[in-house]
Amino acid sequence: MAKQSLKNQMNAQMDWDDLRTSPAFPAIVGGLAGALGGAALMLIVGRLRGPKQTLPAAYDANGNPMNVVYLPAPKSFSILGFTPGDLITLATIGVGLVRQAQDIVRAREIHQETAEIQQQTVAMQQGLPVPASPPDASKKNKP
Repeated sequence: MAKQSLKNQMNAQMDWDDLRTSPAFPAIVGGLAGALGGAALMLIVGRLRGPKQTLPAAYDANGNPMNVVYLPAPKSFSILGFTPGDLITLATIGVGLVRQAQDIVRAREIHQETAEIQQQTVAMQQGLPVPASPPDASKKNKP
């Protein structure tokens, strides 16, 4: 009986070592940690969403509860429903997108020029005739 127990312990230890050294071990541990964190978060949110004691919004001078009337927000300046802050944000996003598009075009041009230079270098090293570059490539406007 003791021999069987020792064999089970050895197998369990070998299984643990195999699991611990497995490339999937961090994912397993992360999944377990995420599950425990999610369960804890569900428990906390469930407690917070429980029945609450409602208190009046305001009291008068004698300490008696009173009704509160909420007024709508004051009218503010807007263009087609957008406030000046919204318009500034949209303009900033638009400028950022245009710059990104310009950067992508520049990166493609640089990549293409680099590929041509590499082809010419390889051709020169191998002693092959170097293909002539297109005439418009040397006259490009550089910003």
